[in-house]
Amino acid sequence: MIMIISLFPIGKLGLKYLEKDFFFQENILDIDNIIVLAGSEKINTTKVTKKLNLNDNSERLISSVKLALDNPNSVIYFLGGDGHLIKNKIDEAYVAKLFYDDIGFDSNRVKFIKNTRNTIENLKALKKITIQDQSNILITSAFHMKRSMIIANTLDIKIKPYAVDFRSVKTFNLFNYYQRLSIANNWMSFNVFFRELIGILAFKLFY
Repeated sequence: MIMIISLFPIGKLGLKYLEKDFFFQENILDIDNIIVLAGSEKINTTKVTKKLNLNDNSERLISSVKLALDNPNSVIYFLGGDGHLIKNKIDEAYVAKLFYDDIGFDSNRVKFIKNTRNTIENLKALKKITIQDQSNILITSAFHMKRSMIIANTLDIKIKPYAVDFRSVKTFNLFNYYQRLSIANNWMSFNVFFRELIGILAFKLFY
């Protein structure tokens, strides 16, 4: 199993399974609420350097601004606090606010829902907000969207997906793949896929 995961793109194929339903974006007009799931923020690095630091999921925050500019009457809801068992002095919402402030975006158009630890708690908190009769979109990484929509649909939250940060949309060529073979990348892709799969199974089993 170790050799198979190391030498073959099992993780990439898994990510493609998670992302394939969101390759083509439905055209969404007149958006009222832009829901952004946390996950772009590097909390510890931001705390130490006292500068904004984001990770590979930063398209979540960037896309929220793009959509907000396209829909000037919309509101951004940022969902996320700190999922660590041992909390930091700052959280994901703090880093996200730093992002919006740094680029000069109107902070009055951003509402932060904190004190949540994971996607389930994020969406349960969103459920309490009276936006069900409005046009709502959910921004998160494409690999995370399937799990997020399963949870949203189970909670009966009316929301449309807006996936970003795609990791599997590549034309596969066997020769090129093995020319640039990276065992580390294979394991990183498999790790992301496996975590999402466990998250989906756990939600279906326990909620």
